[in-house]
Amino acid sequence: MADMDVALPLSALREVVPCPSALAGLPAAAPGLLGAVELRRLVLPVLDLAAVLGRPVPRRPDQVVVVAASGGQVLGLLADEVRGISQLPADALVAARTEGGGLLFCATFRHPETGQAYSVLDAAAILALPGVPTVTDVTRAATADGGAETRGAHRTLTVLRCGPYRFAVDAAHVHTTLPTPDLRPSVLTGQLCRGVIAFSDREVPVVDPLALLGLGELAGDETGAGLVLDPGSGYVVLALSELLDLVHVPEEDVLPVPPFAMPRSDLLAGMVTVDGLGDCLVLDGAALLADPDLSGFASVNTALEALPAHRDGAAATAAVVTGEAPSYLTFSVGVDVATPLDQVAEILPFPQTLTATAVGGLLGLISHRRAAVPVLCLATLLGRAGRPVGATTCLLLVDVDGDPVAFAVDALHTIAPRTWTDSEQTVRGPEADRGATLRSAPLVRIGEDGRLLPDLDLRAVARRLQHRHRSAEPAREPGTSAPVPAPR
Repeated sequence: MADMDVALPLSALREVVPCPSALAGLPAAAPGLLGAVELRRLVLPVLDLAAVLGRPVPRRPDQVVVVAASGGQVLGLLADEVRGISQLPADALVAARTEGGGLLFCATFRHPETGQAYSVLDAAAILALPGVPTVTDVTRAATADGGAETRGAHRTLTVLRCGPYRFAVDAAHVHTTLPTPDLRPSVLTGQLCRGVIAFSDREVPVVDPLALLGLGELAGDETGAGLVLDPGSGYVVLALSELLDLVHVPEEDVLPVPPFAMPRSDLLAGMVTVDGLGDCLVLDGAALLADPDLSGFASVNTALEALPAHRDGAAATAAVVTGEAPSYLTFSVGVDVATPLDQVAEILPFPQTLTATAVGGLLGLISHRRAAVPVLCLATLLGRAGRPVGATTCLLLVDVDGDPVAFAVDALHTIAPRTWTDSEQTVRGPEADRGATLRSAPLVRIGEDGRLLPDLDLRAVARRLQHRHRSAEPAREPGTSAPVPAPR
């Protein structure tokens, strides 16, 4: 908030909701008091801490309200964004104090992964600011003495709606939530992926959780929020209809679901009844983060700075590319190469299982969109040693003369326009193989990358393999399926 990186203990956090552009007025005056937002059963006062601290900044349309609680009371805090959840050992927190009191944070810490410094807000001190109205905390069940329910183990769940389904997932497995994701089409778009959004300076895939769970598809106009997960290889966003609540439920209230009752029971932890909302399917956060489909999409994040707008490019010592340059996809197969983006129909995560064959260079077959698709090891076809499948391995789906072919590649890098090529350059190898091998491919420059990369023609690579296979087949007698006997 206001260029300050702050944190709030989960015990003091109730939920995060979008902040409307106009807030309801309140018959109260206090520094930073903006008004109130309607939150189900609450008319919640909203406070801008930046103004309280004498650092007022202009309002932004995408801000959120963080609902903070202390002593049975709640208050909304205006924030620019929520960046995630971190688990810290107690000794990582360094206590903060000032003479005379009045400090609005109680500790500081450095993020264990990024090293970024954070101040831990003191919810009690903020809710006790003079003149700032607070309201009774009815966001969680209360005990007879008015305090929060604390008996037994509890789980903090983020509750969300996706089409006709209500889901919940442990807040500790949620990187952050997005109130209004700006969805854009992408070459990744397919049955699971609805497109991409800009997040954390990257282009991040957005996955339909209903399709992932085998429960149908989310309607095209129903993406009203997003849930960001971090499987470790990058980010992936689950498309949601809306974020509903952040609740605390007893561990024993999460009831197991029979495995045969759900298509993807491996991704479910059970079912829970949430007051005011009804039954919710509890997603297994750890299983989601380990799911190969989500991990595969997370591995193809693209840095936004690697996606410059199309422009004319020139090289001082070579031919100039004029007009709107075609976009290229760069990737690795043990060596970095580029291919025209219009050759790639889809980008798929590497499958869990393949139907094996005995054809050299062919890893196996997969079923995709009602077609049997051969999966080729591109590195092997280019004469390089294939690498073990890793978190960044994915498939490039290419249409070759009307039939789909998938190429396995080690990792994707960027999508950017071609900035240099030379149609007069000399390439080695037969003309029929032009672009199908590393030695016969012309060289190009892509985006801001100063290197010369092979311009690989994936369709030509597939045709070259098909031609070799046809040439190796024994001749057959007309009208028979038996090979012609070789002369003795």
